[in-house]
Amino acid sequence: MARVVGGVLVALSLLGCESAGPPKTEPPVPTAPAISTSSSTGGGEAKGTVATEPIEKAFQGITLTIPAGWEERDPPNDIIQAEYRITAPAGAVRVTMSSAGGSREANIERWRGQFTRGPNDPEPQQETVAVDGEEAIVVELVGTFRDGFGGGGEQQNHCMLGAVIPTGPASFFVKMTGPREAVLEHRDAFRELVTTAKLKN
Repeated sequence: MARVVGGVLVALSLLGCESAGPPKTEPPVPTAPAISTSSSTGGGEAKGTVATEPIEKAFQGITLTIPAGWEERDPPNDIIQAEYRITAPAGAVRVTMSSAGGSREANIERWRGQFTRGPNDPEPQQETVAVDGEEAIVVELVGTFRDGFGGGGEQQNHCMLGAVIPTGPASFFVKMTGPREAVLEHRDAFRELVTTAKLKN
């Protein structure tokens, strides 16, 4: 009798194995979507990309409209809040944006000290322009340039367009530097960037 029961159990066991079918595979684990780096102000693009249309970028006390075609770069230090590169036939142009205290005149004098004029270089130019109801100073310097912060050697036939914009207790600085012809090619874009800035009261 035990032998019969054992045989029935073995048969049922074999039957169960045949009806089980192939082993079930685990369902794929869902992955989170990639996180976008864009922001509501349009200033959070990945560094190294070139915007195809103007983008508003907000800083403390001021908002600027960055022209299309400017490549955003990683600032080299904490002093510079934003940096851009423009590629021109005459060479690469660098644009930096920063904020600091101190008198406007002292900062402009420091910029002047970074240039050594040659016999054929024009005199420094300085003018006052309106920026959202306030007066900003724009300077144009030409000559042999040496960046006091960036280091490196002297760079001949260079130009700087610099703007000092009042933003309360501090001033906001926009500087465009590079080979003279390349900078002058983008002079109009620089002036538009400065004069269309929006100040936050």
